[in-house]
Amino acid sequence: MRTTASSEPPPKAGPSIVRRLAVRLALCVALLLSAVSVSVYVGVGYLHEQAQTKLLAIKVHKLIETSSAMLRPGSQDFLKLLQVNAAKRHGSRLVLYHADGNVFYRDPPGEAHDLSAQIRSRSFSLQSADGQMVLDGRFDVDVAEDDSRQQALAQLLVLVTAIGALCSGLLAFLVVRHGIEPLRKLAAQTQQMSATHRLAHLRLSQRSLEFSPLVDQFNVLIDRLEASRIQLEAFNSDVAHELRTPLTALIGKTELALSRPRSMEEITQTLASNLEDLGRMSSMVNDMLFLAHADGGQHARMGEPQDLRQLMSELLEYHEPEASERGLQLRVDGDLTMSVDEPLLQRAVSNLLSNACRYAAPGSVVRVVLGTREMAGMQTHGVPSVAVINEGPEISANALRRLFDRFYRGDASRYRDGMHAGLGLAIVAAIARMHGGGVWATSDARQTEIGIALSP
Repeated sequence: MRTTASSEPPPKAGPSIVRRLAVRLALCVALLLSAVSVSVYVGVGYLHEQAQTKLLAIKVHKLIETSSAMLRPGSQDFLKLLQVNAAKRHGSRLVLYHADGNVFYRDPPGEAHDLSAQIRSRSFSLQSADGQMVLDGRFDVDVAEDDSRQQALAQLLVLVTAIGALCSGLLAFLVVRHGIEPLRKLAAQTQQMSATHRLAHLRLSQRSLEFSPLVDQFNVLIDRLEASRIQLEAFNSDVAHELRTPLTALIGKTELALSRPRSMEEITQTLASNLEDLGRMSSMVNDMLFLAHADGGQHARMGEPQDLRQLMSELLEYHEPEASERGLQLRVDGDLTMSVDEPLLQRAVSNLLSNACRYAAPGSVVRVVLGTREMAGMQTHGVPSVAVINEGPEISANALRRLFDRFYRGDASRYRDGMHAGLGLAIVAAIARMHGGGVWATSDARQTEIGIALSP
């Protein structure tokens, strides 16, 4: 792996995920406990209020029952009963008034009836059985004790909420820290790769629903990077080899021409030969530049929908002389209308036709077939396709697998006799990718079919 030096300091580590999750969980638990505590506080207060109201209602009800039986004009029985039972009404205070406002009865002052500022009161009316005597009264109950319990409960709930939030935050810190331990191990593996400059698959001690997809995708990326690295190294090696041969020939012929005086005719022949080698080198460099752009993500420039049969017929006219030399017939089968990058598609099919004419059996028919084809990895069924079919020798399975590799030539002897650098089918595959499609190749003893699938 190639590394580059940089004077920039490494980026600072961000905040801890474990700490952030623990704090957030503690806040959530605090909010939840606060909601529960408020609910408990309000509920207990409501129960206290109901109990106090019920107590007042019971006491008033007893007074009403007693007054209806004992309250009579000029009788002191009811008043004496109230005075006798005053001690039993501890923590409360009773006051009764005549209709004119004068006090009929008031609980005597003392510890039993000294109430705090927190009281609950209820007003009522008493009436004698004959209806001649009516008293208005008020019953006060001291609720300070209930209020004190309510305040103690509030303090307890606040304390429980705080302790619960702190404990949940601590537990969350420990649980999350343990939970992301596989992530720490993965980070350690990536740091080791960075230190040794060697790519390797990440390994999980135990697969999980959260981490396994991430690790699998990372390993797929590693495989792609490793394949790209191997391909790049092979590409660089092939480029150096392919350029070294014509460069060596150019240097040799030039040195030979300069070794002794030459006639103008010999110099012209040498320059013509050198120009031919330079043309091959220029063509190779242009092809490699095109492949580099295609690998960089360049897309085809789609035009208006057009009749591909007409486009292929025009292309066959261009290859007619090449086919006639070997007694071949060229034919277009099928119809297809769609948007394509016309120059790129013509270049791809032209490469396929040149390849087919080079290997087709003399006197046979080379066909360009337009139609649809099922392609693995394509989202739609029956994608548009352009295939070139020729009759000729069968291509081995090993050669089929490498057919679209750069600088691959199944028959090296043909290269020595011509100008073929082994980039033609690689360019075909690149053009197919630029159209959002792919390539395929099949071969048997009867015929060979090589084609491209185009994204609809």
